[in-house]
Amino acid sequence: MKSYATLLSGIIATFLITGFITQAYAADMAATLITQINKSSASFTGVKNLSLKYPDGSSISQQLNGKNDRIEFTINGTATDPNMANLIQASNKALAAVNSPVQVTSASVHYVATLRGQPTNALISVKVEYLPILEKFVLSKDAQSGGNIVDLQWRSFKIDGPVKVDSPNGEININQAIGALEVKYPDLASKLSSSGAQAVLTEPVMDFTRFNTPMGNWHFLFDPVGTYGSGVITGGENGGAKALSVYSLGESSFREGTFEAQETTASASIDGQNVDLKSQTPPPSGQITIGGYSKLQGAAGQEFAIVTNEAPADAQTSSGAFPIQVLLVFGGMMGAIAFFVLFKARK
Repeated sequence: MKSYATLLSGIIATFLITGFITQAYAADMAATLITQINKSSASFTGVKNLSLKYPDGSSISQQLNGKNDRIEFTINGTATDPNMANLIQASNKALAAVNSPVQVTSASVHYVATLRGQPTNALISVKVEYLPILEKFVLSKDAQSGGNIVDLQWRSFKIDGPVKVDSPNGEININQAIGALEVKYPDLASKLSSSGAQAVLTEPVMDFTRFNTPMGNWHFLFDPVGTYGSGVITGGENGGAKALSVYSLGESSFREGTFEAQETTASASIDGQNVDLKSQTPPPSGQITIGGYSKLQGAAGQEFAIVTNEAPADAQTSSGAFPIQVLLVFGGMMGAIAFFVLFKARK
């Protein structure tokens, strides 16, 4: 029975981790921290959806109706590369503002902006996939446990102001929705910027402050035997850790509450015609994976974790005292029952 449970745990774990990986690519934030390396490739995705409503036949309608524009490019480099220096410098300044010692040393950015216009409305969507290399998240050694003290404040930084980079379309501001308009429709962008719509148009796209939800409210799972980590941390990549900790945010629950899109609105007068604007930011979704067993410490504004290679005997997940293997076995049993019912129903 024990060997069957172990085998079933591994099989179900493989399916679960595949699901987690798939979600991670679309998440607003994802990172895997290995304390022995003290260096991580993280992923932050910022999205702004901006809608404009205007009268049919107005000057802005004549300019945008029927348009279907797209700007897309990828850039990468280090702090010494002129095209990335401003973004990396702004990132490190933002990290310092949230009391994090973490430093970005290099990064990659994938930028996509689209504009679709109709007779009475237009939609501008901006998506920035920011992939920074994070270093120095290990603060020190914990004298009592011998584990590593890991900073967690880096998760919720915000980059303010415009961030301009060179692209195939020329210089573009990737951190504000107005940047896409400035490239495609500079005259309209200028009129909107000098109107009451400026605040909405210049909201930062790379704003990850919604991840400042206390870490104690994130869902927490750990795997004491390493099965769950297959496909995420393998071989020597885990630094010798015999446990894997996973924190996730974004699923509505009694603990986390309900995450909803954030909206701001504004109105402007363009060539004597009223234009209504609405900016929407999707709800957050994130995952932090740590090689080792992590125990949260600190308070709001200065949270960290003590990470040890092995999980203590009394370790718990956010769901209670059941170890992850038990939860996986129960999940596997329920999946097997569901498959059996569907199989019988088809006969």
